Amino acid sequence: MEFTEALETLLPLVDDIYDRWLLDATQLREGLAQTHPESPITCAKGCGACCHFAVVPATAGEAFVLLARLLAAGDTLDTLHARFHAYAKSYFSACEKWGGLPFTDDRQSLFLKEKLPCPLLVTEGYRTPFGGHCGVFEARPLICDYFHSLDAPSLCAEKKPHASFSRVVERGEAAIEEVRALERGVFGRSALGHLPLLLAALCTREGLALFLEEYELTEEQEAAGENGQHEADFELYTGLLAASGYSLTQDDLHNLIAAQEGLSSQRNGAP
Repeated sequence: MEFTEALETLLPLVDDIYDRWLLDATQLREGLAQTHPESPITCAKGCGACCHFAVVPATAGEAFVLLARLLAAGDTLDTLHARFHAYAKSYFSACEKWGGLPFTDDRQSLFLKEKLPCPLLVTEGYRTPFGGHCGVFEARPLICDYFHSLDAPSLCAEKKPHASFSRVVERGEAAIEEVRALERGVFGRSALGHLPLLLAALCTREGLALFLEEYELTEEQEAAGENGQHEADFELYTGLLAASGYSLTQDDLHNLIAAQEGLSSQRNGAP
């Protein structure tokens, strides 16, 4: 599929999902603010702790739409390629210190010590650690809107557990699943990965072509049902990761499985 066709197909549908999410989230937050006045959301402009996380999960489609919006705003592909690949180079260099990607909590905590901000974070004028604000706030992906804390920002900066409103998080996760279903319907598969690395991949000819490929599941994948779809999705993820400059190792796969098992058993204690 061509770039323009993909954008014209995805943009209105993604925007519709975002708009419905925003309406529901606004109502949820307003209601929770009334029923739980003792638990205000502590996230505010100037706190960029989560923008330094090792994993800011977004879909490849969200990254594609964001990239298109950056280009429409006047950025050039060469400039964006340089920005995102400089980040990817620093990211992978940091990961070499512990032998693989930071999928697990312990490695994500180590990553925070690198103080490597998302390349979209504006840090000029901020003197506090992890200070900054989003440079694409109005176009930010879903995770950057629904992820929040009811506790001290310092807990985020240390990658420690904190309370959140579970209903807001669940609604955000449902919206992401809508986007993923949309991408599968258009392209046949969907990848979920670290936002800056997805952007780095999409700034390459190989990565963009891989994302725009209209993929058909193999007979084996069709027969495997949901597992077959996950296999196709994972192939896209690993391909985009390679386009950003990294090839998964067996150690990475082991840690990814451990991280997924940990996530399935974690829930923030929240109303």
